[in-house]
Amino acid sequence: MQHQHNSSNAIKLSVIVTVKNEVSSIATFIESLLNQSLKPDEIIIVDGNSNDGTQEILNKFEAKNKIRMLVRECNIAEGRNFAIANTINEYIAVTDAGCVVDNNWLIEIAKAFETPDNPDVVAGNFQFDCHNVFEETVVLSTFNPERAETEAAIYYPSSRSVAFKKCAWEQAKGYPEWLYAAEDTLFNIRLRQLNFKFVFAKKALVTWRPRETWKALAKQRFNFSRGNARVGIGTEGYMINIKYHGLILVFLLLSMTWSWMMVFSIYPMYLHIKNNLWSQAKKATRKSNRPNIFWRVLLVMEFVRLMGIVGFIRGRLDRYLNKHYIENQMQWMGIKTLDDLEENYRA
Repeated sequence: MQHQHNSSNAIKLSVIVTVKNEVSSIATFIESLLNQSLKPDEIIIVDGNSNDGTQEILNKFEAKNKIRMLVRECNIAEGRNFAIANTINEYIAVTDAGCVVDNNWLIEIAKAFETPDNPDVVAGNFQFDCHNVFEETVVLSTFNPERAETEAAIYYPSSRSVAFKKCAWEQAKGYPEWLYAAEDTLFNIRLRQLNFKFVFAKKALVTWRPRETWKALAKQRFNFSRGNARVGIGTEGYMINIKYHGLILVFLLLSMTWSWMMVFSIYPMYLHIKNNLWSQAKKATRKSNRPNIFWRVLLVMEFVRLMGIVGFIRGRLDRYLNKHYIENQMQWMGIKTLDDLEENYRA
């Protein structure tokens, strides 16, 4: 593609994207990149061998020198690394197809890089395009409504809205290509482990639609938890969930023989709701006027935790059966599991 001319003295940013089978949204997404108030110096899109017409749309944009498309059968981490390796600039902005990028996304990222803090990583912000009460409930159940005011916003950006110096990516050895799901979280942790400087760009917004069905939500949460378990992300939280649900299950099973044992399942159930679900559900009622939103959020949160337990157990089994996860993690970041990392750097 021809490199975009910028009248601004702002830094030059390469935008990299991964995509596979996004025919319904890819044109809108690319237009949102082309309409940036700060034009990207280059846009590199790695297509993971789409077969739904996505490539044909990308070809049209490439023919107009708007983007550069690379086709490669790969996972997300491999696609991002391949795209970054082909960039010409030091500053890399990362997002994903399926999103809509706010017109000022890149200029806000550039401003953050140019602050006296001289950051290595700029964590962008994000928001959701909810079409119905289920999607709104999913967001309220899985994201802290006050996230933008927490450390998570700074240190755990989504790779739908993040930017970093290419030298930081190189020193971190890129995204972990041996990990499917949770690869962006582990990459964030690796950058922190290497003491790179993070800042949060609150106005650098990217919008995407949350999971639309119970099935899609289950698959997403299972995969997240499976990926987390393979490398030791959030182990303590998963173990707490297993403890509560294990106690509840034991007493429910015993009640099949001794009905009075059912009473004993109530206490761990109460503690689980009180300690793990109640606060988030109460926050949801302050963010939404939907009827019964409190109970809807409790239900979805519990569903997410059950899927998380199943995914975590499967991920631990993967780690036990396939020693390559341990070997790769040791080679990539010098530790066998995040449980061995200082607490300040863990997810």
